[in-house]
Amino acid sequence: MKRLAPLNLSQLYLNNLFVNYCKISFYMNKITLSLEQVDKLIRENRYKVEPANKFISRCIDGRYKNEDNLPALAFPGADVGEIAMVLAASKTFGFDVDFKKLITTFTEVVGGVKNIRFHTDHHATPGVPAAGCGHFKQMKGDPSAYGVTSEETELIQQELKQLKNNGAVEIILEGEHMEEAVLMISGNWGINPQYSLETENGVRFVEVFVYHQTLVDERHKALCSALVKNMAITFKNGEDEEWLYNALFETSEIHLMETAKRLAKGLPIYEVEFNDNGDYKIR
Repeated sequence: MKRLAPLNLSQLYLNNLFVNYCKISFYMNKITLSLEQVDKLIRENRYKVEPANKFISRCIDGRYKNEDNLPALAFPGADVGEIAMVLAASKTFGFDVDFKKLITTFTEVVGGVKNIRFHTDHHATPGVPAAGCGHFKQMKGDPSAYGVTSEETELIQQELKQLKNNGAVEIILEGEHMEEAVLMISGNWGINPQYSLETENGVRFVEVFVYHQTLVDERHKALCSALVKNMAITFKNGEDEEWLYNALFETSEIHLMETAKRLAKGLPIYEVEFNDNGDYKIR
């Protein structure tokens, strides 16, 4: 039997020291974007929303590459987050949901199963849907904070497998999180999340979290109308479509803030309001 080489404790110590140094350096070198820097990012990364694709989504995650077909509608967890949000709202506000009808109705609203989007990442266990989505991981780890149950998150994950088999798209995001700000967008323009920022020390690669309020609201209105029409939900006290929209609006805000305080803690939040011609204001 081949003898193992003796353990070099000095080398092991140096290796651990180097790893810890890299971790500390990474966090110390992260930049918090100023308003001026965000303005430069938006000016170069803005793009007009394509009406035909406005209900196709992505997560708020900043690791999406800047691509021509990148969905402008950014929502926590993408379509995984949307499905979970409806389930959470049903318990908080007191209405019943037929899960299968919810899935078929949502599929109808986005224009077919091929337009359903969710993501994982290269760190996650292969073959487990949405395992690399930070929003969904937080929800699975602390379901009560999001108003769902562990059984519901498992139900969603099982449904994702079927949806993926039928043509839904799961994106695999690469790299580490480099988000340096949160952008809350309104208007009919989108923003690519990655940018090469010029600094005194050279060019730095940065990312931003993105949430698109206008497109989220538009899709929620369409979803509420379709849920009522398809009898996917049952009201208990004579509520209506507008009431349902307000319930989804409030639940979405809760989910966004819950994930933001966990994954975007300490980052500045900028509101970006676009005019139709692409001009914008930052607050």
